[in-house]
Amino acid sequence: MKKHMKSTALTLLVGALSILLCASFAEAGGLLPSLVDLVGQPMPSLCEALGRYPDEEILETDGGNTEVFHGVTETEFNTFSVYLSEKGATLADYQASGGSFSASIEVAGKTIQFNYDTKTLEARVTYPKGTYDERLDVAKSQLDTAVQLLNAGKTDEALSAFLSIPHYSEYGPAAAFLETHPEFEAAARDAKYGVGNYVTFGHYPQTSVGNDSTPIEWLVLAREGNKALLLSRCGLDAKPYNTEFTDITWENCTLRTWLNGTFLNKAFSKTEQGAILTTVVDNSSSQGYGDWNTNGGNNTQDQVFLLSYAEANKYLGVTFENINNTKSRVAPTAYAVKQGASMSDSNKTADGTAAGWWWLRSPGFLQNVAADVITNGSLFSNYVDNVSAVVCPALWINLESGIF
Repeated sequence: MKKHMKSTALTLLVGALSILLCASFAEAGGLLPSLVDLVGQPMPSLCEALGRYPDEEILETDGGNTEVFHGVTETEFNTFSVYLSEKGATLADYQASGGSFSASIEVAGKTIQFNYDTKTLEARVTYPKGTYDERLDVAKSQLDTAVQLLNAGKTDEALSAFLSIPHYSEYGPAAAFLETHPEFEAAARDAKYGVGNYVTFGHYPQTSVGNDSTPIEWLVLAREGNKALLLSRCGLDAKPYNTEFTDITWENCTLRTWLNGTFLNKAFSKTEQGAILTTVVDNSSSQGYGDWNTNGGNNTQDQVFLLSYAEANKYLGVTFENINNTKSRVAPTAYAVKQGASMSDSNKTADGTAAGWWWLRSPGFLQNVAADVITNGSLFSNYVDNVSAVVCPALWINLESGIF
């Protein structure tokens, strides 16, 4: 039989199983995983070891059920094997062919059929009538509770019950429920993308080495219906407002070009880019600092932009006078520091990290100067070709795009 099994299949089992394979299958004690708990009889659970619900549940004609898992790795399977053996399971029969194998496993007097394919990494477990998975049972109970609360008009409590179901988006009945109750999905999304929350969207290097693809964390600044305004929590890179020292506005600066080109394509997949709205960016005098009589230039249409002074004031309380504003302080990532971003050990963010200074899109007191938020959190301005500022992108997303 070893000749017909791939070496990868053998690595899925702990050392004890290699001994079992040399004996007859009828007499062997098994180390293969199960997915359920017998009613009144504890059994090992693949659900627990995998940390998620099945990708598919199939009701069998005899009253049993089959649960299907995708992406079951060798490491995970090895963990299941050990767990099963600790529960006293025995191997009644075992067959292998190429990269697939199946087994009949006896636990507490019941027989469970297990199938695994090392090529597709799909695992199927069929349980006889009268078995159940405790975690799925709890999840179904939570779902029923959530529906009852929703029908009673207790939306907040229903939402809390629904969100208590682990990995609800992967749980079949919950996903089916969402399809027929879109208002509940919207409520869950609204809770996640509430103003003041932090969410992740896109990826960008954030280590000093710069070869990582780390999820970008965003602060939700505002909501308008199904739109949300996001600002990066950290300074993601270090860039000048404009590479050349000259009179410039947001419309023509190199930072705008970089954000809507290089950054957009590096940080977001095509699908994610489709969820980023094109925004008419207001560059009128109302967006700049009133005492600076400088021209903000024409309005633009951007997917990614910088906050104006007026927006930084509205959402983060930025002023000239507020020099202890931790709300508007931003820490550069290690990657941004590597790219030249400066930091201040004397000015810390709310979580105690050294702050950097970051660009706004509004002009400064001269046309070759741009507004910024300095490390103490107050308004200032700097020459447009300064290379030590961090970049904090902002963008509006469509929450009904299907990816949130």
